[in-house]
Amino acid sequence: MTPISDALARAQDLLKQDMTGYLSEVEYLIADSDHGDEVVAEVARSEVPRLVAAIRGAIINHKRDLYGMCLGCAPTWEQGRWVREPWPCPVVNELQQYVRDPDSIYDRAPHAR
Repeated sequence: MTPISDALARAQDLLKQDMTGYLSEVEYLIADSDHGDEVVAEVARSEVPRLVAAIRGAIINHKRDLYGMCLGCAPTWEQGRWVREPWPCPVVNELQQYVRDPDSIYDRAPHAR
């Protein structure tokens, strides 16, 4: 397998930085005590629907097929055949874990905050 080009790696890094920067900004605006309740409410009204839509989009893409396998996860080649992840797949399981316990992501990836 050929490694990705430096330009593509940089573009992917920029995409990740953009997404994590957005999340950090929302988190800061909501959590910082210097911002008044009006700012917090305004940010929540505008950004919570976006975040909910992002989670819904991931869940919609990772739905099960007739056999209980995830249609969103790429199949892998195992023992001479293509195999899909059983549903709920790791993506759905992690989303559910992080929705129920948001701080658990920082246990796995302390640098994420």
